[in-house]
Amino acid sequence: TATATATALHRELGAPETWDFLEVCPPVTRPYGVVDAKFVADVRALLSLSEGESIDANQESGLFDGHPSRVLRGAEAVASHAGDMGHHARHPPDLVVLPLTTEEVAAVVRLCYVRRVPIVPRGAGTGLEGGCVAYRGGVVIDTCLMKRIATVDGEQLAVVGAGVLKNELNKFLEPLGLLFGPDPSSNPSIGGMASTGGSGMSTLKYGTSKENVRSMTVVTPTGRVIRTRQAVRKSSTGYELNSLYLGAEGTLGVITELTVRLFPRPKVRCGAVVVFPDVRAAATTVVDAVRANLDTLLRCELMNDEGIRVTNVVFKTSLATAPTLFLEFVGNTRKGAEGDWNAMLRMAKRNGAETWRFAASGEELDELWDARRGCYLGAMRYRGLMAGDPKRKESVYVGDVCVPTSRLAECVAMTEADFKDAGFPCVMCAHISDGNFHCLIPYAPEEEERLMALNDKVIARAIGMGGAASGEHGVGIGKIKHVCWEHGPFHVDCQRRLKRALDPRMIMNPGKIFTPEQSEEERRARHRHMGGPSTSKL
Repeated sequence: TATATATALHRELGAPETWDFLEVCPPVTRPYGVVDAKFVADVRALLSLSEGESIDANQESGLFDGHPSRVLRGAEAVASHAGDMGHHARHPPDLVVLPLTTEEVAAVVRLCYVRRVPIVPRGAGTGLEGGCVAYRGGVVIDTCLMKRIATVDGEQLAVVGAGVLKNELNKFLEPLGLLFGPDPSSNPSIGGMASTGGSGMSTLKYGTSKENVRSMTVVTPTGRVIRTRQAVRKSSTGYELNSLYLGAEGTLGVITELTVRLFPRPKVRCGAVVVFPDVRAAATTVVDAVRANLDTLLRCELMNDEGIRVTNVVFKTSLATAPTLFLEFVGNTRKGAEGDWNAMLRMAKRNGAETWRFAASGEELDELWDARRGCYLGAMRYRGLMAGDPKRKESVYVGDVCVPTSRLAECVAMTEADFKDAGFPCVMCAHISDGNFHCLIPYAPEEEERLMALNDKVIARAIGMGGAASGEHGVGIGKIKHVCWEHGPFHVDCQRRLKRALDPRMIMNPGKIFTPEQSEEERRARHRHMGGPSTSKL
């Protein structure tokens, strides 16, 4: 009976007040538990769902937000959760669970903890490094139904469910004259943005996603629920757990709710496109503008000549085929916004700008930005269109390095030259004002090995210039070795020890950011640091 099942589950999982990190845990070498019929039935019992019951029995269609059930099993049912938007291999989970509340997440996590079943948190699936893919099988916890949005009275803050999409939040806020600042070109979930550090095109003015999250509710790997901090601007009361979970990519817990910072919606929008003879001249202009601290500069994006060519071919635009800056200025007065534009135009002219087009209205500006937002789709179709095959779509690798602005012009120019010399189309779309740039490279399967070797060279150069292997896409599985290049083996080992302390059964998104055990890459780096093999376990 349902009562007997609930009693047995309660006995197995234990009362929440007894859950303790000090429990005797099996070694991490113990095999992961299986997702069998009993496990699925127990998940349904925890979510109070009978076999085949829809999420809302009152709906005639039996659907909620397009999902006929909140527990998905079987190859066809979980296929949409087998990958992300990146180029990495797909792998289906054994089960997908779509919770509505933090309490439901906690119950499912506790079950997985007791039976050592891997958990992979998932937002909108717009990531690029395989971070939300269940390569070890297990359970994907999809937060897409966690859609609560509420503003905080008297504060420029909103409390949002982890599954709320960026565009959904801003649509809710628009009548209130407010907005959420970070603006990735995709439409990710807010929880996913926090998990990877995704930021997008407005970082210069509003900051990264990490800087816009005041507080979070997190379900830990044992099933406990914690709040990372109070939602105040300043707090000096112990370890900053907010920072610990931001960028952790679901390896330390499941983010279920976030309190995020909001901004007044500006009254004036204007902008421009400025064409340069080469990417170095464009990047130099951006460095000059950042140093000038132009208050109203919101977006400053670079597309190289290949990116413009792609846009013209795919979207039938007629932009000049040369490196181009896309600029947007926002403020409460037209005088302030246009004043900053004129100041930047003077800088651009000093650096050899050839032509420019000013957009005085938001509507006209949006037409200009369509070209920038279409980079990924354009790169996917570009070589097919050039070859006369409009239906051909290729895989696209999206690079994501970040360097100090003082080295930006040099790094961008050298990176573009590397790809072009190797015969790859290099569609460069860069959040260039914060040193973060993306190279979108279409490739055929037989070109992948050569492309990855070239990408290693690009990342190594960025790190050598004092930069980061990823500015906003995260690590996932794609940049595990690059984390060691950037931070060194002892830093990586410190991260691994933190995970083992908080996730002793290694169930939370295993195999992401770093390997469960020391990798050969770390071992070699450790030997280089210490002058030879070490017997130390530190």
